This record gives sequence, structure tokens and C-alpha cells, in this order.
Amino acid sequence: VTRIASRLTDRRHLPHTLALLMVLGGTPTIYAGDEQGMSGVKEERAGGDDAIRPLFPPTPAALPADGWGTYRLHQDLIGLRRRNPWLHRARTERLTCTNTTLVLRSTAREGDGSPLLLALSVDDAPVTLEVPGAAAVLAGSGRLHDGVVELDPHGWAVLGA
Repeated sequence: VTRIASRLTDRRHLPHTLALLMVLGGTPTIYAGDEQGMSGVKEERAGGDDAIRPLFPPTPAALPADGWGTYRLHQDLIGLRRRNPWLHRARTERLTCTNTTLVLRSTAREGDGSPLLLALSVDDAPVTLEVPGAAAVLAGSGRLHDGVVELDPHGWAVLGA
């Protein structure tokens, strides 16, 4: 399939996509190279998957330096998901949805975990979003106080209840 990074019109939103992938219910799939932010478009023709199957370097040290931030973000978000195994069967509820912002709450079906909230912004200006029940910023960048999270332009945060 076409790589996630190639589907985006703005690379600043790759963290948003990864946060969605890790906070929504189901089983996330990461294609080899996506953890480095590699791009590639699958084409419907003979040899059409060449762009998504590059030759990897012989050692991790030879990978492009600009991919390590995306790699670390994958590590952080996968760690968050592992600490919340109930996410596999989570229910997700939309709390806020505008043209430039989204707030979701994922909850356990059996009550075996505290809800997680995900606040996303693709706005060019800072935003303040209501995040009812949020108690801590677990990933991303946001400033939490009095039931709201402040996000920088194109910011995001995963919040714990």
C-alpha cells in the first residue's frame, strides 16, 4: 500500500496520523520504513510497488538522519499503546470536530482502563480545546489546565483521564 507519509498533504501532520493509529481501537499496522517516515506511492502496474520497497541500508546507522524523530515518536506511541492494551477493543467517541480541530475519547469496553483523549489541530494559530476528564498530557505537546488543552499551531496531544 502507499506509505502514510505519502498520503499527507502536509508532513507536519504525520504525528497526528500516528497518534490516531495508536489511540483508536483495532490493531495498528506499521509497514517497514514507515517508522522512519519513508515515502512511496504504490502504483497499479507491473513493478508498481518498487517505490514502497526500497533497499534498506545494511545498518541502522546508515538510515537518513531526518527519520529518527519519526522513529522515536513511533516508540513513544507504541509504548503508550502497550501500557493500555485495552485499546485493541476500544470504543471511540468524537467530542469536538471542526474544520481544523478534533477531540476524541477512547474508552475500554470492559472498564479495565482509564480513557484516553486525543486532541488534534491543523490550525495555523494556537487553539484551546475542551478535554473533559483529562488529567495529564501523555504524549505530544499541549498545556493542560482547568479542563482545556492549549495546542500550538498544528499541535496534538494524547491525554490521560
